[in-house]
Amino acid sequence: MELVPSALRKRAPKAKKAAGKKTAAKKAPAKKAAAKKAPARKAAAKKAPARKSAAQPASEDAVSVLETALRGHARQKDLVSAGKEKDQLLRSLIPLYLARSLDVEITSGTTSRFWSGLGVTYAAPNAAKALRLHAGYAQDTKKGKAITAKGVRYVEDALGQG
Repeated sequence: MELVPSALRKRAPKAKKAAGKKTAAKKAPAKKAAAKKAPARKAAAKKAPARKSAAQPASEDAVSVLETALRGHARQKDLVSAGKEKDQLLRSLIPLYLARSLDVEITSGTTSRFWSGLGVTYAAPNAAKALRLHAGYAQDTKKGKAITAKGVRYVEDALGQG
C-alpha cells in the first residue's frame, strides 16, 4: 500500500508542471499585448508635461505679483516675520491679504510657491487645509480664494502683536 501514495506523489507534480505550461502559454500572449500597449503609454506620458508647463506661467505670474505687492507694502518685514511663525492660518491668509485689491488668482499652490520664495517651507495641502478648517476667514470666488473681513482682522491683529 505504500506504493500507491508514492505513485500518486509522482503523478501530482507532473500534473502541476503540465498545468504550469498551460498557464505560461496563456501569459505569453498577454505579455505581447502589454508590449504593444506600452508605446501608447509612453506617448501619453510625453504629452502630460506639456499641459503642466502651460498652466505654470499663470501661477508664476501670480507669485511675482504677490512678491511685488509684498515689496511695496508698508509692513513688509512684519508680514514676512508673521509668515515665519507656525500659525498655518496666518501663513495662508497673508497672500490673500496682499492680493485683496489685485486681480490675481490665489490658490494653495500659489501660496506655497510664495512662501518658498521667502525661504519658508509651506506645503500646498497645508494651506488648503488651514483655510478649510477655519471657516469664515476666506471665501471661494471665480479667481480662487479671497480674504474676508474676518481674515483681514486676523492678519492685522497678528501684525499688531508682532
